Amino acid sequence: MALAQLQLLVKFQQEKEDKLRALYQGALANYQNMQQKFDGLAAYRTDYLQQTHQRGQQGLASRQFNQYLNFISKLDKALSQQQQMVQQAKAAADQRMRQYLEMQKKRKALEHLIEKEQLVQQAKAARQEQKLLDEIATQQFFRRVS
Repeated sequence: MALAQLQLLVKFQQEKEDKLRALYQGALANYQNMQQKFDGLAAYRTDYLQQTHQRGQQGLASRQFNQYLNFISKLDKALSQQQQMVQQAKAAADQRMRQYLEMQKKRKALEHLIEKEQLVQQAKAARQEQKLLDEIATQQFFRRVS
């Protein structure tokens, strides 16, 4: 494959890699956002339980106690749903990272191939130059001898 074609292919791969990196960064930001929401909700639940415990020590009517239990149950359900969203966001971020790393690997392989091709072309040019110099030296030798 010609060097120019390889360089064009690397440029194309770099563009795809840049897009995948942006997608990964977006997925990672989404995961972090989901995790922060989960952490906030978990902290709120803990605070609410502490408040409920303090109020319980002061005495609660059974209706109020049932309301607190219902609300805690709703918080638990919300935490469970948020945890699922965190796991899905993490899986998506991990998948995007793998895609990005795979594209980066392909680009680096192409760059390595370009380097090898350049070395081959440099060696070929050096051999041609040496052959030309040898021919000139041979011609000069025969001119001196004749």
